[in-house]
Amino acid sequence: GDNGAGKSTLVKLLCRLYDPEAGQIELDGQDLRQLKVRDLRRMITVLFQHPVPYQTTVGGEIALGDVHAPVSEEEVERAAREAGAHEIIAGLPKGYNTPLGKQLVDGVQLSGGERQRIALARAFLRRAPIMILDEPTTYMDAWSEADWLRRFRSLAQGRTVLIITHHFTLAMLADVIYVMQEGQIVESGSHDELLQLDKRYAEAWRSQVHPETFQPQRSEV
Repeated sequence: GDNGAGKSTLVKLLCRLYDPEAGQIELDGQDLRQLKVRDLRRMITVLFQHPVPYQTTVGGEIALGDVHAPVSEEEVERAAREAGAHEIIAGLPKGYNTPLGKQLVDGVQLSGGERQRIALARAFLRRAPIMILDEPTTYMDAWSEADWLRRFRSLAQGRTVLIITHHFTLAMLADVIYVMQEGQIVESGSHDELLQLDKRYAEAWRSQVHPETFQPQRSEV
C-alpha cells in the first residue's frame, strides 16, 4: 500500500502499543485485549522500520532480542548467521565484542544496511511463533537483499510471519499478500492471483518491474 495507508499502524495495534477505537483484533479467535500484554508480546518478535541503535557491543545488542532468558554466545552467533550479519561482525575490530556507537570508547559506526542486519539478528534471536517485520530490507542493497531472501524461507518455517514491504522480490514469497489503501484491505491473494486480478497490485508491479512500458490506469470520471 501507499505511504500512510495504515500498514505500520496495523503493526502497532497487533503489538498493543494502543488498542482500536472500534472493532477488535483477534488471535485464533480471541480478542487481543483478553490477553495480558506481557504474554502477547512474548509471542511476538517485531522489527520496526527504523530500529533503535543501542549503545552496547554487537553481541550485547543481538542478545537484547530476549531479555527474559540467558543468551549464550552460540545463540547470538546463530542469529547473526541467520540474518546474514556474521560476515559483517567478523570484519569489525573486536568481532562480537566491538562497541557500537561513537559515544562509546573505540565504538564503530555502522551503515544503515549493516545496522538493519544486526537488528534482524536481534529479532531472529527470540524464537517467537509470530514474527512481524516492517520494511526489513529498506537499507540493504540489491545484493544484500538477495542474500537475505535466500535465507528467509527456512527461517519462516513453522512461524506466522507478517511483513510490510514495498519490494516485490519480498512480497512474491508470501502465501497471501494484502494490499492496503486508506486503512482498508482492498486486495488479497497470492502474487499470481493479484496479477490476474489486474488492479492496484498489478499496476504497481508493472511500474516497478517494467517501467519502460508502464501506463497508469485512468480513473473514470
